[in-house]
Amino acid sequence: MQLVVSGKNFHLSPALKDYSEKKLSSIKKYFDHIIEVDVTLSVDETRDSDESKICEVTVWANGIVLRAKKASEDLYASIDMVADKIERQIKKYKEKLKEKPRRQNSKADKQVSHKVISFKEALPLEDEAALNAQKLPKIVRSGTFAMKPMFADEAAEQLGMLKQGFYVFSNAETNQINVIYKRSDGNFGLIEPEY
Repeated sequence: MQLVVSGKNFHLSPALKDYSEKKLSSIKKYFDHIIEVDVTLSVDETRDSDESKICEVTVWANGIVLRAKKASEDLYASIDMVADKIERQIKKYKEKLKEKPRRQNSKADKQVSHKVISFKEALPLEDEAALNAQKLPKIVRSGTFAMKPMFADEAAEQLGMLKQGFYVFSNAETNQINVIYKRSDGNFGLIEPEY
């Protein structure tokens, strides 16, 4: 397991780096297949002082990605909180792996259907003008990640683990990039490209 600790907007002291490594290296006892753990410690002076010290962790393990982020008034406390959160996510993932062989035999999993959604309708002209008059949002964060081909049900599990609104993945059935998202009715939606 490779553990990478980096600092953002401040000088990362050796003591803080050692503490991060010690605290987060203990997660390997819960899951053997962890490839890399990226830890980013940052200080955001524009935030409230109670939440200005931020610890973000990304765990790359055997085709899954787990992320956690915590903020507090002390970096050591943020590291402790994020380590606990990642530990819970890994334990939850291991439980799902144990349940998977039983679930694969059920008929519900074998009858997964997908609906193609297209976004062909344009905005009416008055809505377009109103949007242009407003201040448009800008990209404030970007990132990259490795995409292992997986089936839609695996991507749905990943989405549940990450607690995000959507998950981008390479569909093993079609060899195309797909997006799965959580719908307001509790089900999942799948967006596939149409060529």
